[in-house]
Amino acid sequence: MTFYREAVYRPLGDLYLTVEFGDELNLLLNFRVIAFDTALRATSIPGVTETIPTNRSLGIVYDPFVTTHERLVGQLKEIEQRMGEIKELPSRHITIPIWYNDSWSQECAKAHGAPNNLEYMAEINHTSVGDVIRAHAATEWWVSAVGFQPACYQALPLDPAFSVSAPKYPRPRKWTPERILCQAGKLTSFYPVRSPGGYQLLGRTPIELYDPKQQNRVFRDGPVLPRVSDRHTYVPIDEATYWQIRRQYEAGAYEYQIREGSYRLQDYLDKLAVHNRRRVQQAPGSV
Repeated sequence: MTFYREAVYRPLGDLYLTVEFGDELNLLLNFRVIAFDTALRATSIPGVTETIPTNRSLGIVYDPFVTTHERLVGQLKEIEQRMGEIKELPSRHITIPIWYNDSWSQECAKAHGAPNNLEYMAEINHTSVGDVIRAHAATEWWVSAVGFQPACYQALPLDPAFSVSAPKYPRPRKWTPERILCQAGKLTSFYPVRSPGGYQLLGRTPIELYDPKQQNRVFRDGPVLPRVSDRHTYVPIDEATYWQIRRQYEAGAYEYQIREGSYRLQDYLDKLAVHNRRRVQQAPGSV
């Protein structure tokens, strides 16, 4: 893993720049990105119109009639020098029901000549479908980036011991049903609308994470629910419960389970330390 000693500032045309903090997909890098974004928003630099936090970098949109690339980079470096140690970040916890191995996912895989995705994941991870589902549902997931499509996100497991991995399809699908949860590598993602894709299909949620009509009050501030630094817990449900919740949602009666709060970075570091000690103890030749 590589953390840059100092952030790297790169121009992205006339209106954007990116601030890179490292070169790997890693939670600690993402925490740094979010902390920098939080500090930037609190500073209110003239000319900055939007920020886009991603897994390892922060995209910044600016007005070239108000500031210049050189002036903005100088101001951003001042923020970086003032940041100090990151201890805690704002973080909502959202519980999302999932019908794992749902009929839509199975139909989609079959239509594209692929095996049942959960059975395939179980096979390559030398475990069972039930164990794949239990492992995926047992950890909280940290939303590290939102984009590509509205409410499409990437999330990393907050349990360092999470070991279930999934390769992408060798050839992307022409379509994927909406509201499908998916995985590639150790990243969980989401298809908010019917669209092409190549992540392995995990299951379908009966609730919306993207609602352009903003019919549920949870969308009163915008049509996209996921935010960077959210934590998700995925709760397995069966087909009957799926349809029960879906009817509630369509009737406008579903209550989203969202808890405002924060996340202590030490909590993750403690888990990481325990995981690393266990790996050393289990390594061949260890005493």
